[in-house]
Amino acid sequence: MEIYRPIEEELKESYLSYSMSVIIGRAIPDVRDGLKPVQRRILYSMYELGVTHNKPFKKSARIVGEVMGKYHPHGDAAIYDTIVRMAQDWTMRYKLIDGQGNFGSIDRDPPAAMRYTEARLAKIAEELLEDIDKETVNMTDNFDGSLKEPEVLPSKFPNLLANGSTGIAVGMTTNIPPHNITELVNGLIALIKNPEISIEELMNFIPGPDFPTGGEIIGKSGIREMYTTGKGSFTIRGKVHVEEKKKKKNIVITEIPFNISKADLIKKIVEYAEKSSLPIKDIRDESDKEGLRIVIEIPNDTNEEIIINNLYKHTQLQSSFHSQLLVIDKEKKPVLMNLKELMWAFVEHRFEVVRRRAQYYYKQYSKKAHILEGLIKASRSIDTIISVIRNSEDQNSAIHELIDMFNFTETQAKAIVDLRLGRLTKLEISKLIDDYNDLVNKMKVEKELIENDQKVYEKIIEELEAIKSEYGDSRKSIILDHEERKIEFNELELIPDKEVVLSLTKKGYLKMMSLDTFKTQRRGGKGVTGSNLMDDDAIMEIIYTHLHGKTLFFTSYGKVYILNNYQIEENSRTSRGRQIAKYLNIGQDEKILTMLSVDNFEGELFFVTKNGKAKRTSLKEFENINSRGMKAITFDGDDLLVSVQKIDNPDQTILIATKNGLCIRFPISEVRTMGRNAMGVIGIRLSNDDAVVSSSLLMDDEHYLLTVTSKGYGKLTETSQYRIQKRGGLGIKNISDISKAGHIVGVTHVLGNENMMIFTKNGMTLKINLDSLRPLGRVTKGVKLVNLSEGDEIADFAVIRGEDDV
Repeated sequence: MEIYRPIEEELKESYLSYSMSVIIGRAIPDVRDGLKPVQRRILYSMYELGVTHNKPFKKSARIVGEVMGKYHPHGDAAIYDTIVRMAQDWTMRYKLIDGQGNFGSIDRDPPAAMRYTEARLAKIAEELLEDIDKETVNMTDNFDGSLKEPEVLPSKFPNLLANGSTGIAVGMTTNIPPHNITELVNGLIALIKNPEISIEELMNFIPGPDFPTGGEIIGKSGIREMYTTGKGSFTIRGKVHVEEKKKKKNIVITEIPFNISKADLIKKIVEYAEKSSLPIKDIRDESDKEGLRIVIEIPNDTNEEIIINNLYKHTQLQSSFHSQLLVIDKEKKPVLMNLKELMWAFVEHRFEVVRRRAQYYYKQYSKKAHILEGLIKASRSIDTIISVIRNSEDQNSAIHELIDMFNFTETQAKAIVDLRLGRLTKLEISKLIDDYNDLVNKMKVEKELIENDQKVYEKIIEELEAIKSEYGDSRKSIILDHEERKIEFNELELIPDKEVVLSLTKKGYLKMMSLDTFKTQRRGGKGVTGSNLMDDDAIMEIIYTHLHGKTLFFTSYGKVYILNNYQIEENSRTSRGRQIAKYLNIGQDEKILTMLSVDNFEGELFFVTKNGKAKRTSLKEFENINSRGMKAITFDGDDLLVSVQKIDNPDQTILIATKNGLCIRFPISEVRTMGRNAMGVIGIRLSNDDAVVSSSLLMDDEHYLLTVTSKGYGKLTETSQYRIQKRGGLGIKNISDISKAGHIVGVTHVLGNENMMIFTKNGMTLKINLDSLRPLGRVTKGVKLVNLSEGDEIADFAVIRGEDDV
């Protein structure tokens, strides 16, 4: 037989049938018992097998075969996997199966094969099945119509919220977190007593999820959204503390986020530590039967909060739980519910179960009472009844004779005929009367449950209280009061502070290097390969700073830009670095002339230009620099910025040095504080072919000035040899033979025991300890610092202040 229909109709109908089958029959839990069909069939099959919590274990393979053969013909792997999950205490908040053998681990190790493991129902699972034989739930045909299986379990406790559920269907997913059963019971009782209770009020009883692996839940906004709308996201992080003993400092993780593999977490921590250079010395998994324990050993002088925050941000130690409270309702439809709707659906289910159970008991008690009425009535005319039975031809005729003579029902007559003579004693007759009275009282109780809704709710509350008493426990997950926005990580605190060197080339390549990249050498050494520069490029400036600081960049246009140092990419010693335009929004022809490291915006800056101008400006004026930069100084003609320094004391003097070997020293108080747009005043008067190359702020005459020349010469000179003059003079001589020593690269104030880094135009670097230089006079040539290759010359140098020899 051939059927003709449009293919789009066939596809639509077939796909919808398939998707609804997956949604209802496999992936999404029932709102009443919180179980998917395979879970329900496993528990019911184990109940039928008699594998209860107080009976011996049975092989998992035997259980799988029972489930697959009777109710779930979809393959043994899916059935066994479900059994395994219901037996894992890190997966289920209240595990439903008690397993014996290898059922996997929190490291996501696979379980042993089903032929090796054994299982039985957990005690709490039996609460889901209790009264299932009392007509409390509907029974439906199994897959071949040969057996009956429950449509839903009676579910004496709210399993859906207690254990949660996760599933992916066609076009929809569910992800319901587990909760604490004590809190759930308290919330359900409050809901039954006040059906108008708000979700906000319910959260006083149920503050949030409670995961089997513990951990910390951050903030309540995501939880509130989930409970209110059925969808929400919140953050879970592991529980961490710091142990310090025997000169060791350890970060110890004792709880991890839900559904996170411990082995994967350790792997991620190791990978991130290697990638980010976190100061982690060792990581060990010390977990045992007492509980989870991951130990991260760190140096004693390390700020553990920085490392912990790094782990929270960059590893699975902190993760997000995206919830979707999607369930199958009693009408067999997928529905997104909020917390109150989920709880009320359970209450309605329990209401139906308790009422149907009452109807079942009432019917059973009525049958027994009816028989007892007949037996008691018969005991009053026992002689006549015995005579009738004895004179009857057979049992049927005796039954009919009793019905005709005494107006018994057929059921009563049969019970009388089957009565043993031993029950005709006075004692037994008295017992029959007592049993009858007892049944009458029980029937009254059940009748109240049938007729009075309030009595049903009272019964539900009574049973819930019993559940709480038997299985209630304390929370495992801690809910922190502050919201997520209040603990967002400051990018700076996630980065360990360290000493770094920033270098900038004439072509605008900015590079950051760790100070550990360099090794101290003796005076006269050849140095090591530094920046991999292009042939026509040269290092222009180097500053010594630290990773948590900020750097101000002053440009040829008299503008200033700002960068957090940690935003600059760290490079190897031989790397060229990155174009400054990748970091700063500078103009096409704009060049960075000088860099200044700052930690705050207090104090003043002292500007010196190539043409000898000097200016003081408050650092506060540069506090709000945006991405487009800010004007720092106004130039007169072709002037350029040479140096910008922070003033530490108003009594300081400034020493300005020129290319041709002249210098002037005067008090900074001779320069008044000006605004950003000012040009400044004359600091030194220059000859036509001269220009300022550097300036240095001085406090006293107790230390030295370091002079470095382009041809590799250098010297230390006592500061006292540079007398204080008036601002605006021609200055005094600072070197004897400029033609041989080369023009002045720079002059700076030093203590005499620092390390100095020299950078040449061809990209060579040299690190020298200034202890190797003896003090010389002001008008001297100096000594050879570095043997330069032909055509090479010193481009710049930097003094590393406060560092021990390395």
